[in-house]
Amino acid sequence: METEFSPDNKKNVLRLALFIGELMLVNGAETYRVEDTILRICKSRNYCHINVFTSPTVIIISDYRFDGYSFMRTIKNRSIDLNKISLLNSFSREFVSNKDLSVQDAIKELKKIVHKTSYSHLIVSFSTGIGSAAFAALLEGNNLPTFISTFITSIVAVMIYNKIMKVSAIPAFSSFIASIFIATIGAVLSQIGVLSTPALLIVGSIMPLLPGVSFIKGLRDLIAGDLISGVARAFDAGVTAISIACGVGVILDIWLRLGGRL
Repeated sequence: METEFSPDNKKNVLRLALFIGELMLVNGAETYRVEDTILRICKSRNYCHINVFTSPTVIIISDYRFDGYSFMRTIKNRSIDLNKISLLNSFSREFVSNKDLSVQDAIKELKKIVHKTSYSHLIVSFSTGIGSAAFAALLEGNNLPTFISTFITSIVAVMIYNKIMKVSAIPAFSSFIASIFIATIGAVLSQIGVLSTPALLIVGSIMPLLPGVSFIKGLRDLIAGDLISGVARAFDAGVTAISIACGVGVILDIWLRLGGRL
């Protein structure tokens, strides 16, 4: 049986801390939140000499004073799931306050959180369409053709983005292709007279693709002093935004050269 300060128990606690840190980072948590959670979990089991290095692509945990145990995990894919971050925060508080909760039981709870789904695909798609169409309406696209076309286009664009992400796992490329689809639909509907201009549909439909949350998290990391993570997140968001602009710009340039009008 593992004692409180046995090498095996320490390894298990560090692995648990690494696992929850990985889950938080994968679901879009800020760097400072990930590091703080890892350190609190380790300190709750009296392992106080722990160093943590976190960036958007890697987590490293090590003991800098005693035995030198070190664990590392690379992060390949990231998304935004605020519900899972909330569940992970609640779990970490429970683990810190409940000294009787074993590492094995804690890992089981974390695996349950991994497989939880916040909302069904139908609700997510409907909310995406309503949000995009409503944004277009705020910009004077408050007519039925614009609302319906933006509603449908935004949903299909997000579906295209998700499908491409499963193949390439490159957000910028997926955003580029999805934005090409959005601009193409806008140009076609304007050409056949359904819409007076493609601008409102394009602006509304690209809203789900914009990396606003990632950019804000990058700024938050910079303010907190996590320079590497902050610059990386902000740069990643910038590249994604540029890819969206390029996708829309390519189609609109072709359409204007063919005689279209904005």
